[in-house]
Amino acid sequence: MEYSLLNKTELRLTDVYLLDCDLSKIAATVANVLRLPRERVFVIDVREDHIALDLLVQSMTDDQFVGKKQELIAAVGSLPGVKLGPDVDIHSAGVLGMIALSPIEGKQVVTVSERMGDEIQRNIRRRVKVFPTGFEVAKGMIEDTNTPYLAKRLKEIGFAVQTHAPLADDVDEIAGALRNALDSGFGLILTTGGVGAEDKDCTVEALEKVCPDAATPYIVTFAKGHGRHVKDGIRIGVAKEGLSYLVTLPGPHDEVRLCTDILLDFINQDIVPPPHVLAEQLADCLRQRWMQTAGVGGHDHSHMHHHHHKHDSHSSMHRHDGMQEKQEWVSERSLL
Repeated sequence: MEYSLLNKTELRLTDVYLLDCDLSKIAATVANVLRLPRERVFVIDVREDHIALDLLVQSMTDDQFVGKKQELIAAVGSLPGVKLGPDVDIHSAGVLGMIALSPIEGKQVVTVSERMGDEIQRNIRRRVKVFPTGFEVAKGMIEDTNTPYLAKRLKEIGFAVQTHAPLADDVDEIAGALRNALDSGFGLILTTGGVGAEDKDCTVEALEKVCPDAATPYIVTFAKGHGRHVKDGIRIGVAKEGLSYLVTLPGPHDEVRLCTDILLDFINQDIVPPPHVLAEQLADCLRQRWMQTAGVGGHDHSHMHHHHHKHDSHSSMHRHDGMQEKQEWVSERSLL
């Protein structure tokens, strides 16, 4: 089990006396016992009867340090120029204090910690936050059918769902809401709306601000500047931060329903896919939906405040079938 040291990385050996001792050998010995890179361990203080070392690491696994007190003391005590007093001891704050436990006590603590950690992880993964976006939703111009639908579907499979008032079409406001949800321990964070190609659409950009490595595949690409399109296409986004998944869903209710089925498939199978895998599954489903609606003269998504446009140009559609990628060309109609 891996433990975060939470910046409490100092070890002190007391009732230890040095005489013409090579401090680099003490650091190397401690690094060896704790299975750390030599360059990560430094002697930072030497006094008459004790020495202090710092471990320049953020985390360690339990088998590196728990119950290692006697082994560490014996290894340091065997070095030339080191004399151990009768009351030699090791002291450390925080998690590293577990170094002083006996092997049996250490195993018991680790077992309890693992159980607690597993429980915490399960609780986080079962907590969901849903953010609708858009001024038309916020002002009550259109009914938000997505939030109650998502809440109902997720509650049915045992998730604890917390909804939120609609967010404005503002990158900083949405990014701030996503960060707060991450800090509050939600395992699934969903937004709806704002993934289109107009200047007001910014949920994917907000996600990228919080999670720069987010997977953001295109559903359809446009020639910039046609009609109300100021961006080169429509994307969705999926990111993973710690135990949490963040997903930016489209706004049209039919598309949210399709995406929800895919999300629940992953959840029900207890699969934890990389963000790009889930993003591509969602994107491919939406591409197929777009192809179907474009082929029959478009689909009315005016409730998202996106309107249909016809241009002489074409938009590129990218579909991924397994490892094969092909490009299909269709006459342009706005997806959202």
